Amino acid sequence: MEKSIEWLLGEDNPSVRFYTLIDILGEKLQPSDVLNCEDLIRHSDPAASILSLQDPSGMWQEGNFAYNPLYRASYWQLYFLSLLGITKNSPGIEKAVGSMVNDMQALNGAFPSSGRYSGNLICLQGITLEMLLRFGYFDAPFTQRLIDFLTDLVFRNDFRCKYRQQLKCPWGIAKLVKALNNLPLNARSENILKTLNKATKFLLSHDIVEANYPRKKEKSRQWPLFGFPRGFQSDILEISQTLVDAGCSKQNANLKNALKYIHDKKLEGWKWKMEFSLNGRMLVDIEKKNKPSKWVTYLAIKTLLKSKFISL
Repeated sequence: MEKSIEWLLGEDNPSVRFYTLIDILGEKLQPSDVLNCEDLIRHSDPAASILSLQDPSGMWQEGNFAYNPLYRASYWQLYFLSLLGITKNSPGIEKAVGSMVNDMQALNGAFPSSGRYSGNLICLQGITLEMLLRFGYFDAPFTQRLIDFLTDLVFRNDFRCKYRQQLKCPWGIAKLVKALNNLPLNARSENILKTLNKATKFLLSHDIVEANYPRKKEKSRQWPLFGFPRGFQSDILEISQTLVDAGCSKQNANLKNALKYIHDKKLEGWKWKMEFSLNGRMLVDIEKKNKPSKWVTYLAIKTLLKSKFISL
Protein backbone atom coordinates (compact mmCIF):
# COMPACT_ATOMS: atom_id res chain seq x y z
CA MET A 1 0.00 0.00 0.00
CA GLU A 2 2.96 2.34 0.60
CA LYS A 3 3.68 2.60 -3.13
CA SER A 4 0.04 3.37 -3.81
CA ILE A 5 0.10 6.21 -1.27
CA GLU A 6 3.32 7.52 -2.85
CA TRP A 7 1.43 7.51 -6.16
CA LEU A 8 -1.41 9.52 -4.60
CA LEU A 9 1.13 12.06 -3.31
CA GLY A 10 2.43 12.75 -6.83
CA GLU A 11 2.53 16.38 -7.88
CA ASP A 12 0.52 15.76 -11.04
CA ASN A 13 -2.75 15.81 -9.05
CA PRO A 14 -2.48 18.42 -6.26
CA SER A 15 -6.11 17.85 -5.21
CA VAL A 16 -5.58 14.17 -4.43
CA ARG A 17 -2.20 14.99 -2.87
CA PHE A 18 -3.86 17.53 -0.55
CA TYR A 19 -6.64 15.15 0.56
CA THR A 20 -4.21 12.25 0.97
CA LEU A 21 -2.02 14.30 3.29
CA ILE A 22 -5.00 15.14 5.49
CA ASP A 23 -7.27 12.10 5.32
CA ILE A 24 -4.82 9.22 4.87
CA LEU A 25 -1.58 10.42 6.47
CA GLY A 26 -3.34 12.57 9.08
CA GLU A 27 -1.10 15.60 8.64
CA LYS A 28 -2.13 18.80 10.43
CA LEU A 29 -1.59 21.49 7.82
CA GLN A 30 -1.14 25.11 8.83
CA PRO A 31 -3.51 27.68 7.26
CA SER A 32 -0.65 28.94 5.07
CA ASP A 33 -0.03 25.37 3.85
CA VAL A 34 -3.72 24.97 2.98
CA LEU A 35 -3.66 28.20 0.99
CA ASN A 36 -0.55 27.05 -0.86
CA CYS A 37 -2.22 23.74 -1.68
CA GLU A 38 -5.30 25.53 -3.01
CA ASP A 39 -3.09 27.76 -5.15
CA LEU A 40 -1.49 24.67 -6.68
CA ILE A 41 -4.91 23.13 -7.29
CA ARG A 42 -6.17 26.34 -8.90
CA HIS A 43 -3.26 26.43 -11.34
CA SER A 44 -3.38 22.74 -12.26
CA ASP A 45 -5.83 20.77 -14.37
CA PRO A 46 -8.70 20.06 -14.20
CA ALA A 47 -9.44 23.06 -11.93
CA ALA A 48 -7.36 25.43 -14.09
CA SER A 49 -9.24 24.44 -17.23
CA ILE A 50 -12.64 24.82 -15.56
CA LEU A 51 -11.71 28.25 -14.19
CA SER A 52 -10.34 29.38 -17.56
CA LEU A 53 -13.81 28.90 -19.08
CA GLN A 54 -15.49 31.21 -16.56
CA ASP A 55 -16.44 34.57 -18.05
CA PRO A 56 -16.18 37.95 -16.22
CA SER A 57 -19.84 37.74 -15.16
CA GLY A 58 -19.01 34.65 -13.09
CA MET A 59 -20.88 32.30 -15.43
CA TRP A 60 -19.62 29.52 -17.65
CA GLN A 61 -22.19 29.30 -20.42
CA GLU A 62 -25.85 30.14 -19.88
CA GLY A 63 -27.20 33.45 -18.61
CA ASN A 64 -28.42 32.24 -15.23
CA PHE A 65 -27.74 29.46 -12.74
CA ALA A 66 -29.72 26.22 -12.96
CA TYR A 67 -29.14 22.47 -12.73
CA ASN A 68 -29.57 22.13 -16.49
CA PRO A 69 -27.87 21.48 -18.83
CA LEU A 70 -26.84 18.58 -16.60
CA TYR A 71 -23.12 18.59 -15.72
CA ARG A 72 -22.37 21.41 -18.18
CA ALA A 73 -24.20 24.27 -16.49
CA SER A 74 -22.40 26.87 -14.37
CA TYR A 75 -23.89 25.24 -11.26
CA TRP A 76 -22.02 22.02 -11.93
CA GLN A 77 -18.71 23.77 -12.58
CA LEU A 78 -18.96 25.22 -9.07
CA TYR A 79 -19.72 21.81 -7.62
CA PHE A 80 -16.79 20.15 -9.40
CA LEU A 81 -14.45 22.93 -8.27
CA SER A 82 -15.56 22.45 -4.65
CA LEU A 83 -14.77 18.73 -4.88
CA LEU A 84 -11.31 19.50 -6.26
CA GLY A 85 -10.48 21.61 -3.20
CA ILE A 86 -11.26 25.13 -4.42
CA THR A 87 -12.79 27.44 -1.79
CA LYS A 88 -14.28 30.92 -1.67
CA ASN A 89 -10.72 32.24 -1.39
CA SER A 90 -10.23 31.62 -5.10
CA PRO A 91 -10.97 34.52 -7.50
CA GLY A 92 -14.37 34.29 -9.16
CA ILE A 93 -15.98 31.96 -6.63
CA GLU A 94 -17.67 34.59 -4.43
CA LYS A 95 -19.26 36.26 -7.44
CA ALA A 96 -20.45 32.99 -8.94
CA VAL A 97 -21.89 31.68 -5.67
CA GLY A 98 -23.70 34.99 -5.14
CA SER A 99 -25.28 34.66 -8.59
CA MET A 100 -26.21 31.04 -7.93
CA VAL A 101 -27.99 31.92 -4.69
CA ASN A 102 -29.83 34.83 -6.33
CA ASP A 103 -30.92 32.73 -9.29
CA MET A 104 -31.77 29.44 -7.58
CA GLN A 105 -32.62 29.73 -3.89
CA ALA A 106 -36.29 29.87 -2.96
CA LEU A 107 -37.70 31.76 0.02
CA ASN A 108 -37.94 28.52 2.04
CA GLY A 109 -34.18 27.95 1.66
CA ALA A 110 -34.38 25.20 -0.96
CA PHE A 111 -32.68 25.17 -4.36
CA PRO A 112 -35.52 23.72 -6.45
CA SER A 113 -35.09 22.10 -9.83
CA SER A 114 -37.12 22.82 -12.96
CA GLY A 115 -37.42 21.10 -16.29
CA ARG A 116 -37.60 17.33 -16.77
CA TYR A 117 -37.00 16.65 -13.06
CA SER A 118 -38.69 19.33 -11.02
CA GLY A 119 -39.10 20.12 -7.36
CA ASN A 120 -36.95 19.98 -4.25
CA LEU A 121 -35.10 16.76 -5.05
CA ILE A 122 -33.17 15.64 -1.99
CA CYS A 123 -30.13 14.51 -4.04
CA LEU A 124 -29.68 17.97 -5.58
CA GLN A 125 -30.33 19.72 -2.26
CA GLY A 126 -27.62 17.59 -0.66
CA ILE A 127 -25.16 18.27 -3.47
CA THR A 128 -25.80 22.02 -3.15
CA LEU A 129 -25.24 21.96 0.60
CA GLU A 130 -22.04 19.94 0.20
CA MET A 131 -20.78 22.51 -2.31
CA LEU A 132 -21.51 25.48 -0.06
CA LEU A 133 -19.87 23.85 2.96
CA ARG A 134 -16.80 22.82 0.97
CA PHE A 135 -16.43 26.38 -0.31
CA GLY A 136 -16.50 27.63 3.29
CA TYR A 137 -19.96 29.19 3.52
CA PHE A 138 -21.16 27.48 6.71
CA ASP A 139 -21.98 30.79 8.45
CA ALA A 140 -23.66 32.35 5.43
CA PRO A 141 -27.41 32.97 5.87
CA PHE A 142 -28.22 31.19 2.59
CA THR A 143 -26.43 28.05 3.80
CA GLN A 144 -28.21 28.10 7.15
CA ARG A 145 -31.56 28.47 5.38
CA LEU A 146 -30.77 25.42 3.25
CA ILE A 147 -29.77 23.39 6.33
CA ASP A 148 -33.00 24.37 8.06
CA PHE A 149 -35.01 23.40 4.99
CA LEU A 150 -33.30 20.01 4.70
CA THR A 151 -33.57 19.04 8.34
CA ASP A 152 -37.26 20.00 8.24
CA LEU A 153 -37.84 18.19 4.93
CA VAL A 154 -36.47 14.94 6.31
CA PHE A 155 -39.07 14.71 9.04
CA ARG A 156 -41.92 15.90 6.82
CA ASN A 157 -41.12 13.74 3.82
CA ASP A 158 -38.93 10.97 5.28
CA PHE A 159 -36.43 10.96 2.37
CA ARG A 160 -39.13 10.12 -0.16
CA CYS A 161 -38.75 10.99 -3.85
CA LYS A 162 -41.55 11.33 -6.37
CA TYR A 163 -39.24 9.86 -9.03
CA ARG A 164 -38.95 6.68 -6.93
CA GLN A 165 -42.73 6.31 -6.62
CA GLN A 166 -42.58 8.09 -3.23
CA LEU A 167 -40.18 5.49 -1.83
CA LYS A 168 -37.16 6.51 0.24
CA CYS A 169 -34.18 7.35 -1.99
CA PRO A 170 -30.77 5.99 -0.90
CA TRP A 171 -29.01 8.21 -3.47
CA GLY A 172 -30.60 11.32 -2.01
CA ILE A 173 -29.97 10.19 1.56
CA ALA A 174 -26.30 9.55 0.77
CA LYS A 175 -25.91 13.05 -0.72
CA LEU A 176 -27.51 14.61 2.35
CA VAL A 177 -25.31 12.71 4.83
CA LYS A 178 -22.22 13.42 2.71
CA ALA A 179 -23.02 17.12 2.92
CA LEU A 180 -23.72 17.17 6.66
CA ASN A 181 -20.45 15.30 7.30
CA ASN A 182 -18.70 18.56 6.40
CA LEU A 183 -20.15 20.30 9.46
CA PRO A 184 -17.87 20.60 12.53
CA LEU A 185 -19.11 18.53 15.48
CA ASN A 186 -19.69 21.67 17.56
CA ALA A 187 -21.87 23.14 14.81
CA ARG A 188 -24.41 20.31 14.69
CA SER A 189 -27.77 21.22 16.13
CA GLU A 190 -30.20 18.72 17.61
CA ASN A 191 -32.13 18.67 14.33
CA ILE A 192 -28.96 17.97 12.35
CA LEU A 193 -28.01 15.11 14.68
CA LYS A 194 -31.51 13.65 14.42
CA THR A 195 -31.33 13.90 10.64
CA LEU A 196 -27.95 12.16 10.50
CA ASN A 197 -29.14 9.43 12.84
CA LYS A 198 -32.29 8.80 10.85
CA ALA A 199 -30.44 8.82 7.53
CA THR A 200 -27.57 6.55 8.52
CA LYS A 201 -29.92 4.12 10.25
CA PHE A 202 -31.85 3.70 6.99
CA LEU A 203 -28.72 3.23 4.85
CA LEU A 204 -27.25 0.69 7.29
CA SER A 205 -30.46 -1.31 7.62
CA HIS A 206 -30.20 -2.71 4.08
CA ASP A 207 -27.64 -4.77 2.20
CA ILE A 208 -25.48 -2.05 0.64
CA VAL A 209 -23.79 -4.31 -1.91
CA GLU A 210 -27.07 -5.75 -3.16
CA ALA A 211 -28.81 -2.36 -2.87
CA ASN A 212 -31.95 -4.01 -1.56
CA TYR A 213 -33.47 -0.67 -0.62
CA PRO A 214 -37.21 -0.34 -1.32
CA ARG A 215 -37.76 0.14 -5.06
CA LYS A 216 -40.18 -0.73 -7.83
CA LYS A 217 -37.63 -0.85 -10.65
CA GLU A 218 -34.45 -2.79 -11.38
CA LYS A 219 -31.32 -1.95 -9.40
CA SER A 220 -29.21 0.69 -11.14
CA ARG A 221 -26.43 -0.80 -13.24
CA GLN A 222 -24.20 2.01 -11.98
CA TRP A 223 -24.46 0.88 -8.35
CA PRO A 224 -21.36 -1.39 -8.32
CA LEU A 225 -19.30 0.96 -10.53
CA PHE A 226 -16.83 3.24 -8.74
CA GLY A 227 -16.30 6.73 -10.16
CA PHE A 228 -15.42 10.36 -9.55
CA PRO A 229 -17.09 12.77 -9.66
CA ARG A 230 -20.54 11.38 -9.13
CA GLY A 231 -23.57 13.38 -10.18
CA PHE A 232 -26.98 12.82 -8.64
CA GLN A 233 -26.33 9.05 -8.67
CA SER A 234 -24.44 7.15 -5.99
CA ASP A 235 -22.57 3.85 -5.70
CA ILE A 236 -21.30 1.37 -3.14
CA LEU A 237 -18.05 3.26 -2.59
CA GLU A 238 -19.69 6.66 -2.09
CA ILE A 239 -22.30 5.37 0.34
CA SER A 240 -19.70 3.40 2.31
CA GLN A 241 -17.38 6.41 2.44
CA THR A 242 -20.27 8.58 3.57
CA LEU A 243 -21.28 6.18 6.36
CA VAL A 244 -17.71 5.81 7.60
CA ASP A 245 -17.24 9.60 7.59
CA ALA A 246 -20.44 9.83 9.63
CA GLY A 247 -18.85 7.63 12.29
CA CYS A 248 -20.66 4.38 11.53
CA SER A 249 -18.93 1.21 12.68
CA LYS A 250 -17.66 -1.66 10.57
CA GLN A 251 -19.35 -3.89 13.14
CA ASN A 252 -22.56 -3.32 11.21
CA ALA A 253 -22.82 -6.38 8.97
CA ASN A 254 -24.06 -4.47 5.91
CA LEU A 255 -21.27 -1.89 6.11
CA LYS A 256 -18.65 -4.55 6.77
CA ASN A 257 -19.81 -6.45 3.69
CA ALA A 258 -19.57 -3.27 1.61
CA LEU A 259 -16.06 -2.57 2.90
CA LYS A 260 -15.02 -6.09 1.92
CA TYR A 261 -16.51 -5.51 -1.53
CA ILE A 262 -14.44 -2.31 -1.90
CA HIS A 263 -11.30 -4.05 -0.66
CA ASP A 264 -11.72 -6.98 -3.03
CA LYS A 265 -12.07 -4.73 -6.08
CA LYS A 266 -8.52 -3.39 -5.76
CA LEU A 267 -6.09 -3.95 -8.60
CA GLU A 268 -2.50 -5.05 -8.22
CA GLY A 269 -0.50 -2.45 -6.31
CA TRP A 270 -3.46 -1.23 -4.22
CA LYS A 271 -5.06 0.82 -6.97
CA TRP A 272 -8.70 1.05 -8.02
CA LYS A 273 -10.09 1.63 -11.50
CA MET A 274 -12.39 4.41 -12.70
CA GLU A 275 -15.39 2.34 -13.74
CA PHE A 276 -17.96 5.13 -14.03
CA SER A 277 -17.21 8.51 -15.58
CA LEU A 278 -19.01 11.71 -16.53
CA ASN A 279 -16.31 12.44 -19.13
CA GLY A 280 -17.82 13.76 -22.33
CA ARG A 281 -20.79 15.14 -20.38
CA MET A 282 -18.75 17.73 -18.45
CA LEU A 283 -17.01 20.80 -19.83
CA VAL A 284 -13.67 19.41 -18.63
CA ASP A 285 -12.90 15.71 -18.27
CA ILE A 286 -11.41 14.23 -15.09
CA GLU A 287 -9.05 11.24 -15.41
CA LYS A 288 -9.79 8.37 -17.79
CA LYS A 289 -12.44 5.69 -17.63
CA ASN A 290 -11.32 2.08 -17.17
CA LYS A 291 -7.85 3.18 -16.02
CA PRO A 292 -6.35 3.21 -12.50
CA SER A 293 -7.76 6.32 -10.82
CA LYS A 294 -6.09 8.43 -8.17
CA TRP A 295 -9.47 9.76 -7.08
CA VAL A 296 -11.11 6.36 -6.69
CA THR A 297 -7.98 4.93 -5.05
CA TYR A 298 -7.84 7.82 -2.56
CA LEU A 299 -11.53 7.36 -1.67
CA ALA A 300 -11.19 3.58 -1.30
CA ILE A 301 -8.04 3.65 0.85
CA LYS A 302 -9.36 6.50 2.99
CA THR A 303 -12.62 4.62 3.62
CA LEU A 304 -10.92 1.32 4.42
CA LEU A 305 -8.42 2.97 6.77
CA LYS A 306 -10.87 5.22 8.55
CA SER A 307 -13.23 2.31 9.15
CA LYS A 308 -10.26 0.28 10.46
CA PHE A 309 -11.04 -2.45 7.95
CA ILE A 310 -7.33 -2.23 7.12
CA SER A 311 -4.38 -0.47 8.73
CA LEU A 312 -1.21 1.16 7.44
